[in-house]
Amino acid sequence: MTAPVLEVTDLAISFAHPRPAVVSVSITLGEAEVLALVGESGSGKSMTARAVIGLLPEGAVATGSVRLRGEEVLGLPEDQLRRIRGRRVAMVFQEPQTALNPVRTIGWQLSEALRAHGRVRGKAARERAIELLREVEIPDPEERLGFYPHQLSGGQKQRVVLALALANEPELLLADEPTTALDVTVQAEILALLRRIRDRTGTSIVIITHNMGVVAHIADRVVVLRQGEVVEEAETHELFARPRHSYTRQLLAAVPRLPVPGEMHAVPEPEDSAGVPALEYDDVRVHYGSRMRGRVLPAVDGVTLRLDRGQVLGLVGESGSGKTTLGRLAAGLVPLAGGRVRVGGEDLAAARGRRRVDLRRRLAFVHQDPEASLDPRFSIGDAIREPLDVHGVGSRRSRDERVLELLDAVRLPASFLQRRPRELSGGQRQRVALARALTLDPELLIADEPTSALDVSVQAEVLELFASLQRRLGFACVFISHDLAVVNKVADQVAVLRAGKVVESGPAARVFGDPAHEYTRRLLDAVPVPDPTVRDATGPALRQHIA
Repeated sequence: MTAPVLEVTDLAISFAHPRPAVVSVSITLGEAEVLALVGESGSGKSMTARAVIGLLPEGAVATGSVRLRGEEVLGLPEDQLRRIRGRRVAMVFQEPQTALNPVRTIGWQLSEALRAHGRVRGKAARERAIELLREVEIPDPEERLGFYPHQLSGGQKQRVVLALALANEPELLLADEPTTALDVTVQAEILALLRRIRDRTGTSIVIITHNMGVVAHIADRVVVLRQGEVVEEAETHELFARPRHSYTRQLLAAVPRLPVPGEMHAVPEPEDSAGVPALEYDDVRVHYGSRMRGRVLPAVDGVTLRLDRGQVLGLVGESGSGKTTLGRLAAGLVPLAGGRVRVGGEDLAAARGRRRVDLRRRLAFVHQDPEASLDPRFSIGDAIREPLDVHGVGSRRSRDERVLELLDAVRLPASFLQRRPRELSGGQRQRVALARALTLDPELLIADEPTSALDVSVQAEVLELFASLQRRLGFACVFISHDLAVVNKVADQVAVLRAGKVVESGPAARVFGDPAHEYTRRLLDAVPVPDPTVRDATGPALRQHIA
């Protein structure tokens, strides 16, 4: 019998600290098979994949066995591993921007990947580079060879990274969260492309993800990891239909889901509110570029929206649609080219001096990456108390009491007061960021992709916490996300943006349950549904629709 493409047996990976990164993992991958490794951060998914090509961090010690076509690779010297990487096994990382050299053209990087293994040189390397870009469906590949990474969209960069991985026709492709940072339509395109590559080349794929919709969309088989151990392994349909382990059931239950079209009850439009709204966009326009140089790009183009007090407005759309720009407008962080932004009925741009400071105190911002928004030098207590210190609110004792109150509100123990951000998990850091944003009792909260970097179970906890705090404290919120199911879970109203314009808006239940605009339907069609039976029924139609 032919040896499996990949066979991992009793793999264990440890560092200097007490808990090992991988306790015991055994997996087998067959010819042209797609295997998904799922689990929360710290479960050992990425470490397992890195062990296959000898890219473990310094200080890591791996034991067990990793075989490629029956050949042991664990513990091979570096010169032999270099002959395996790229040629027999290739890896696609989560963030394509960091995987590409920013000062080299796409053509140079593809040619270099080919030359590194002595496959082709010169004109032949250029022709093969064009062929690779064509294989990953990059338009105008001859022209794109001369582009630099910053001249490509996120989806195009990920396709280039795929082309680099496929340059030397590897038999095994390791894809570590390859769609996490991508818009829903681009994500669907990349997933469909991976399956087409598998079907066309016979390449076996290990995909690492925390998105169960991605798993259902692409995987033949699933391995569930928890704290470095395999807790369940099954064929994809079997795992989704009859999960055996409680942890697998927990992961599946945590996945936010969209309403099923046709099963929605009638949703009445909200009545006109007589009160002063928390936020108004009145024909707002934002331009990037310079009129003097004749290059003006509309980032936001004539948007009019209203957010009532105590409500959540979800902004959805692809990258470049204007979502984040609208959020930054509400915080007064972007200059207006036209129109007005009113916070609590007052024109933010017209406010001056102390009045502007008072207006800014009414709002708060929660960023996508809590690690980047928290000062690593500050303790958690200091980070939460900082807004109170800056604005001179109350006495030192009252500020400390407020910090403890907020820690309790976001369900973190008082013992976290003296910890630093690096000592917390991603979900814990996002709770701290939320507590910090609520310090001054804002009337308006702008949340920009606040859960996109979180595992599905942690995301569910943070969303439940957000909803609970929003109901109790009554703040209004602009919630920005490319994850439509997440927005559906928290938003009262939704605005769908495309190229700086609102193409559809209304109650979330109606927009997602009975969309009126073709673009909204396209976004909803592209969402990977966490159900492989839906994939089998709609996959070909979806791929044709996206194409």
